[in-house]
Amino acid sequence: MILRSLAAAVALLTAGAAAAQQTETISFESRQKGKPVEVPATVYWPTGPGPFAALVIHHGSGGVSAAREGRFAREIVAMGVAAVVIDSFRPRGVTSTVEDQSAVTGADFNLDALGALKALGGNPRIDRARIGITGFSKGGTSALMAAHERQVVAAGVPAGLRYALHVPFYPSCASQYYQPKTTGAPIYMLLGGADTYVGVEPCQTYADALRAGGARIEVTVFPGAMHGFDGGRAWFSAMGENHANCVFQQQADGTWVERKSGVSVFGPDGKSIAGAMGRALSVCRTLGVSGGVNDAAAKQSMEDLKSYVRRHLLGG
Repeated sequence: MILRSLAAAVALLTAGAAAAQQTETISFESRQKGKPVEVPATVYWPTGPGPFAALVIHHGSGGVSAAREGRFAREIVAMGVAAVVIDSFRPRGVTSTVEDQSAVTGADFNLDALGALKALGGNPRIDRARIGITGFSKGGTSALMAAHERQVVAAGVPAGLRYALHVPFYPSCASQYYQPKTTGAPIYMLLGGADTYVGVEPCQTYADALRAGGARIEVTVFPGAMHGFDGGRAWFSAMGENHANCVFQQQADGTWVERKSGVSVFGPDGKSIAGAMGRALSVCRTLGVSGGVNDAAAKQSMEDLKSYVRRHLLGG
């Protein structure tokens, strides 16, 4: 694992009275379709000596924005918690995955979330026992998958270092393990009831499976809220890949089957079956994705996140 300080700067946060805030860019090793890549993350530090609790913030298919990731970072730092914004696109030369989710695979995105955990766990200014993660859409998925013990172990995260909190905003629950086991850290999923991008039912169904396996998980559905309900604007992409009906479920023998098509895409050895993914996607994948603003859901979800941070990272 590589942790490298790239730069440090001082910025001004204006929220009534001006207050100096230090930011620092760190990087950690990940991969891009099998090749190594250094992924940067911006750490927004609270004032004081630390060590601090930290919340990792992982962006969605549209990349990092000041309107969402920047806003969440400011709110979290104001609580006395370090905010860590991952940029999974810039080092890979990608600006969006809306029309091609394979441009940065879900597996690599998930690895970024765990790479950030390893990096922060070795930072003396961070309390390694009080690191949480939140994310939006594709980043919400990584925030959820980082709770799976098998993913954590496979990423080489040291024993005794685990996220203490997971708060996925409108994630995809397209990958569902058979009898899933989590690290035991609390998970709070925040979903839009009118989400047609990733759907609602897959996450509700998977939450039941996670709960049956002993996970501490709660699901909140905001009625009438679309995908990206906190994003600040409504949007539509006619060519955006829509995987709302694609659910890949691991079977007892280790094979993976796409639910709608019934196609087995991975064998019990974990290897992909030639041509199977294309056949499955031809049945379950559609084009056309959209999102919209819901002020009530945006406000309540922010308050919910802060409540989870106080409870699980600040002990309040």
